Amino acid sequence: MTVASLFNDMVIIALFMLLGFFVREIVKPVQELFLPSSLIGGLIALALGQQMLGVVEVPESFSKFSNVLIAPILAALLFGVTINRKKIMGFLDYICVEQAVYGMQMCLGAGFGALLALAWPGLPIGWGSMAQFSFQGGHGNASAAGATYTDLGVPENLSIGMVLATFGLIVAMLVGMILVNIGVRKGWSKYVKDPKSQPDDFYGGALPEERRTPVGKTVTTSISINHLALQGAWLLTAVFCGKSLISAVGLFWSGVSVLPSVIQGILGGAIVWNVARLVKLDRFIDVKFIRQISGFLLEVVVLTAMVTLDLELISTFIVPILIFTLVLTLLTALICFVGCRLFCRDEWFEKALMAYGAGMGNTATGLALVRTVDPDAASSAPDNHGVYSAVMCWKEAFAGLVPVWMMTGLGMTIPKRRPARSATGSLT
Repeated sequence: MTVASLFNDMVIIALFMLLGFFVREIVKPVQELFLPSSLIGGLIALALGQQMLGVVEVPESFSKFSNVLIAPILAALLFGVTINRKKIMGFLDYICVEQAVYGMQMCLGAGFGALLALAWPGLPIGWGSMAQFSFQGGHGNASAAGATYTDLGVPENLSIGMVLATFGLIVAMLVGMILVNIGVRKGWSKYVKDPKSQPDDFYGGALPEERRTPVGKTVTTSISINHLALQGAWLLTAVFCGKSLISAVGLFWSGVSVLPSVIQGILGGAIVWNVARLVKLDRFIDVKFIRQISGFLLEVVVLTAMVTLDLELISTFIVPILIFTLVLTLLTALICFVGCRLFCRDEWFEKALMAYGAGMGNTATGLALVRTVDPDAASSAPDNHGVYSAVMCWKEAFAGLVPVWMMTGLGMTIPKRRPARSATGSLT
């Protein structure tokens, strides 16, 4: 890949990103499902690409974006992470419920996926393990785990993971809104009795001036260095540190070579952030802006991953995928609402909505569901989830480790690589 070809790829990505955004702005039902513009743009490009209409030629390099970009995306998650013991104890009830969802999706997902593979023997190995990455992790973690499976010779799991993540977003909002209306009628909601009373800009459109917030704050003069350049340098340095650490460990333990770029990003982010805090350099780090960079890269990953979905694989196994989604949806809802009702002392319904939305879609979905019953942001449910995310940030490493374990067991030996599918669906 040359610099010119990379630039041309980014131009194509930008065009479909804008197209997806405007489609989302115009088609109101799409907004109410909280489908991101990058996903919509990717689906449009998929429909126009070689696998369907053949109007647009999808570059083969699109299939490689997730493998490369997932490291800085996950490295950004570790910037700004601090753990407060008092908050952990205060929010322990919610943390236990959310982690129960994660554990159920990990264990039952892998087992149920293997069971379905008995009836549909062509399903790729380890596909059921994509549950917790696709549902609770969303498209970002689905891309991370899928990239690892691709490195291990099972590229099909990336396509399955992206489809599961999309289905998860849809059922999170559809089932979530049904539960919202049931809860409001039964008096479970603490703050509101009308879940439909939302401002015009809740689902989309331009934010009014008074609600527009800065994406970050400059930390030094632009005469010295551009703010984007400085924060981007911190993020990429984190990737370098993680990669260097893996290489150094590899001098003594060859098995570490199977650890994918996902782990490099997480390790690097933790190293750079904590070292910067130790030597008082964190004053030059704008955590909010680094998250914005990560968000931009994630949009690129989602769009390119959707464009390169293996349609032949998905159409062949759509029935087990739907069955899998239905079962995991019901169990996730059961754990969230029964668990929060039993163990959460206050605001159990708001916490259950947060846990369910995040457990089947992503954090934004959970926040959206909570906001329908808490328009004034008085609930502690978002804070509970924020503490949970900080305390359990280490579980992001599973996106790199679980695929390795599924393919090789606990022994860290890479199996023989299988041929990967290109963006057109052919074997390469």
